[in-house]
Amino acid sequence: MRVVECLRRARVRYAIIGAWALSLWGKPRATADLDFLVLVKVDQLERLTALMMTSGMEIDELWQQWNPLLRGSQARLQYRGVTIDLLLPRDRHDQAIFRRRQKKRVEGRYYWVVSLEDFVLQKLKVGRPRDFEDAVSVIERFRERLDRRYLERWAGRLGVLAELDYVMGL
Repeated sequence: MRVVECLRRARVRYAIIGAWALSLWGKPRATADLDFLVLVKVDQLERLTALMMTSGMEIDELWQQWNPLLRGSQARLQYRGVTIDLLLPRDRHDQAIFRRRQKKRVEGRYYWVVSLEDFVLQKLKVGRPRDFEDAVSVIERFRERLDRRYLERWAGRLGVLAELDYVMGL
């Protein structure tokens, strides 16, 4: 994957999040984007974006125009019809993701992916109906493996404890 090659070359810690992580942990759904949580500072995000452009990716200028408040915390690129989002950690939980991310093998290559629990918590933070569906699909598949204490501790800190109780009860 060209994006990961760029991240590795730049020595940037990353975790695949979003629908691609869902395809590893839960019930896959169609998507035309790749979401990466990247551990860089704001000024490094611009340099990383420039590096990716040298690998054939393009900045999504229209998206930037319509989302000026996200500049400095997220970059969106395009590559062969695929949207690539690079997101900086927004809170302490996003930063903690890097301590628990897991290396997963996909088609003969290894990638860093958000952990089961952190995936569920991220989905609960966003809170759209499809995010709840994604969280439920992971819980249904891995309920016995989930670290319930970790989930409850972070859900309390993030203000999504009621949401966690709801999806765990389904």
